[in-house]
Amino acid sequence: KKICEVKENYDLVSYNTFKLHSICKAFVIAITEKELIKVCEILFNSNEKYLVIGNGSNIILPKYFDGFIIKYCNNLYDIKNDILSASSGCMLNRVASEMSAMCYTGWEWATGIPGTLGGSIVGNAGAYKSSISDLLIKARVYDGKEIYEMSNEDFKYEYRNSSLKGRRDIVILSAEFKLTKGDNDQIRDLIFDRTKRRIETQDLKNPSNGSVFRNPEGLSAGKLIDDLGLKGLSVNDAMVSKIHANFIINTGNATSKDIIKLIKIVKEKVKEHYDIELHLEQEIIK
Repeated sequence: KKICEVKENYDLVSYNTFKLHSICKAFVIAITEKELIKVCEILFNSNEKYLVIGNGSNIILPKYFDGFIIKYCNNLYDIKNDILSASSGCMLNRVASEMSAMCYTGWEWATGIPGTLGGSIVGNAGAYKSSISDLLIKARVYDGKEIYEMSNEDFKYEYRNSSLKGRRDIVILSAEFKLTKGDNDQIRDLIFDRTKRRIETQDLKNPSNGSVFRNPEGLSAGKLIDDLGLKGLSVNDAMVSKIHANFIINTGNATSKDIIKLIKIVKEKVKEHYDIELHLEQEIIK
């Protein structure tokens, strides 16, 4: 019995924000939680290579992925007693905008972040000194055999990191978040200020995955790179943004090899000049 549609030799160009042409052996879209669980049950217990993706906004995909890519397209959420229960497939920026419109504060930072809730929970997405870990109560996860809950503490959150980052054997199904009422004008002003700042300081016109490196303790990765005069440095069509030095952009037909090579050059130059090891915020998929 067919669970959901499978597309073979599928180009993931529309499913990653770098707009990389990445062919996967098979692409599966799960619409309901039941479908996601069934697909994961089969793949997690098989010898097939697989990866569950969110919005593809924090991953660098290879030219060819010899396995199954699973995409969960479920945007359902519910609010009861100031607790938000949401599917992991929900877009973070949509949820953040809608919570803010309902006068719930604490989501303002996320109104411009193009990831899914699931991916944001795994990567501890954040901006302006706030992050998803500030809001998460718990998540329901599946490991191919059973569904269980993980509390905020179970994720062992760090800056842009969690205990699930890089793991493929657990998928987030849904999550609960605490909601706090705020002042409508303050929420609106904060979103306006954050949006204005984002437009002025970030390269939003070219395909990218946002910040490439985590900020070293007390420092700005973008400033370190900028001070070395690396804006505009390129490897084929992969380029260090001239607007924000911690962004690498795709100016045309960049490949993951181009991006990875450029990342290596930037890391080496920063290490050589400052003796600082930059750590990748994005995940290189192999």
